[in-house]
Amino acid sequence: MTGRIVELIKGKKYQVIIEAGKNPKTGRRSRIKRTVNGRKVEAEKLCADIIYKLEHGTYIKPDKTTLAEYLRKWLKTYAANKAPSTYNGYKRIVEAHIIPQLGRVQLSKLQPMQIQEYYTNRLREGRRDGKGGLSAASVQRHHALLRQALHHAVKWGFLSRNPADLTEPPTPEQPEIFPLEPDQLDEVLELAQGKRDEYLYIVAAYTGMREGELLALTWNNVDLTGDDPVCRVRQTVGYISGQGFVFRPTAKHKKGRREIPLMDITVTALKQQKKMLAQEMLLNAQTYNRENNLVFPNSVGEPMDPSGLGRRFKTIAREAGFPEVRFHDLRHTHATMLLKQGIHPKIVQERLGHQTIGITMDTYTHVIKGMQKEAVEKMNEYLKNKKRHQKGTKEQKDRL
Repeated sequence: MTGRIVELIKGKKYQVIIEAGKNPKTGRRSRIKRTVNGRKVEAEKLCADIIYKLEHGTYIKPDKTTLAEYLRKWLKTYAANKAPSTYNGYKRIVEAHIIPQLGRVQLSKLQPMQIQEYYTNRLREGRRDGKGGLSAASVQRHHALLRQALHHAVKWGFLSRNPADLTEPPTPEQPEIFPLEPDQLDEVLELAQGKRDEYLYIVAAYTGMREGELLALTWNNVDLTGDDPVCRVRQTVGYISGQGFVFRPTAKHKKGRREIPLMDITVTALKQQKKMLAQEMLLNAQTYNRENNLVFPNSVGEPMDPSGLGRRFKTIAREAGFPEVRFHDLRHTHATMLLKQGIHPKIVQERLGHQTIGITMDTYTHVIKGMQKEAVEKMNEYLKNKKRHQKGTKEQKDRL
């Protein structure tokens, strides 16, 4: 197998020509031609690289598929199997950001530098309203998506290497969370009294379940009888444009499927929710969907709109004086309350459904630091008491 380099424009453009033997099907001589805009040394490097891959059976013939075409195909064949919220997030990033910036580039010609420039551009001017750039955390999500999609391109034979592996995405700061203190939570729940979402807020705050898990919870996965009432988390729901509400198994890792023992306040809230739904079934008997058997449906038994839920909660939180708090922060509130009560992080991890305890520890670093300070104070007090006790014992012995 031989290769040669032809100079097309002196010092600026070269053609790599490689004799790749005969095509076993046609018997014709197979020849690979690639053009390099750059120095001769780059053409020589490409020539050597292609020959090496041909000899080791890893050469992939480039085609004219663009990154836009590939990513849309990837969304349909792979990402569509993800949770609805994940799929919606992927589609938004692909259509609103990656395709407008990189979509015309041929997949086989995509270079690490192009991806790196894309990250820089998004940090500077990525907001769709034109008012600045995206956060480092947002661009990190773009990187994760691209890296995953291009990993599948390698796996499926479109690429021989993943160019995203050779980039350096920005390092995001720890995302800010806004857990409520117990008395603040009481203020929010007091304002929610009499509102349709009242019991949903209570269950969210005292189980730590995710929004999609709560809205997909069915009564057959709630056990309020006996001495050990529990919620079994088995699925999640989200809205996908063009498909409507889609139910999926809760999480890809086994920690997502879990049983959450219920506190008394949660049991009471669920019983009240059941009474409220019974009344709605009577009022909307003709249109109510009983088959879904949802614990937190809309007024006719269909899945509740998450965006509407978020807006309603923000209104109450703002009225209570906590404008930055979101519905998801009820989950953080639950975790924070448990940790501050000295509950072991492993238990908190299991209630939240985190894949690893490391995720729990990293998310609630602010609480862990406070617990460390409290632990030091307790140890200091213990050692002082121990020293006093030893001194008293010694004095007692001396008197004897």
